[in-house]
Amino acid sequence: MSDAELKLQLDMPPNSILLSNCEAAEMLQKIQGHMAILSEDPTIKIPESFDKAFQYAKEGNHFTSAKLVKEILEPLKDYGVNDGEICMIANIGPETIEEVYALIPSLKATRSINEGKIVEALAALANIKASK
Repeated sequence: MSDAELKLQLDMPPNSILLSNCEAAEMLQKIQGHMAILSEDPTIKIPESFDKAFQYAKEGNHFTSAKLVKEILEPLKDYGVNDGEICMIANIGPETIEEVYALIPSLKATRSINEGKIVEALAALANIKASK
């Protein structure tokens, strides 16, 4: 395990998961859809930071479907790509393999086994990119 992977694991609370911007945006969108109902319940307090987090997730979302992004990227785990790296690929939205290795240098260590699969994933992701 690399130092970066170990640090990421140490910094994460137990039973937590990494979410990409597209996953966070979809979750927060669902919550926002229930805001009228939630605001009627005095025991539920929506933090002021909700809108900022939602805006950030929407702006950082490069794709049309979080489910499709997950289906495309999840198989990379079989080729030495960890959850944090998968999340970074989804959040960055790189277009080329060179961008991937430049922005996520930890993937270079397993380049011989992951390069072809990452190239395939990038091609599939290009088909579901959201227009900005």
